Amino acid sequence: MDILRIATAGSVDDGKSTLIGRLLYETNSITRDKIEALESASKRKGLDFLDLSLLTDGLIAEREQGITIDVANIYFSTPKRKYIIADTPGHFEYTRNMVTGASNTKVSMILVDARNGVLEQTFRHFFISSMLRIPKVIVCVNKMDLVGYSQERFNEIVTDFKRLADKVSLKDRKSLLFLFLLCMVRTSLLSPKKLPGMKENLC
Repeated sequence: MDILRIATAGSVDDGKSTLIGRLLYETNSITRDKIEALESASKRKGLDFLDLSLLTDGLIAEREQGITIDVANIYFSTPKRKYIIADTPGHFEYTRNMVTGASNTKVSMILVDARNGVLEQTFRHFFISSMLRIPKVIVCVNKMDLVGYSQERFNEIVTDFKRLADKVSLKDRKSLLFLFLLCMVRTSLLSPKKLPGMKENLC
């Protein structure tokens, strides 16, 4: 069975850990006891939903601070292939950890909070992906529900990101893919549906 290595990147709180948690949850890669532990941890945080980001924020210090410091390697599989995802930190101080996590990957998934758009740290992670010559870069515009599923906002972010691609002289534009995500909302990532106000989820 083929193995696909993926790195998640992006700025702080763009939703990297939640994305991975959703993928693990929807591929039935989480044991029942871990789900129960997540339910308890989520309730302690005063949440009325399952905080799937806690699956990858595994270190106690990280959970207390609410940030990802180390690179967490996550393993799961589907009937077609196996996956290894490197969840890299979003904070500037730990940018070098993204290099370590992404060095052997074939896909870089860079998350962007739809409210904040393309930030300086977004550019750093894209630049690293380019320097490492990662074959495929997927720009995931997350939290679209918080901007009213605005097609205009999605297009603005796509335009801004393409300007970054011009700065690093990206040779193959076909290696760059854009899509929108709703990692926190109770909609399936594996069976996406057309969302209100959005003409398409790919660009």
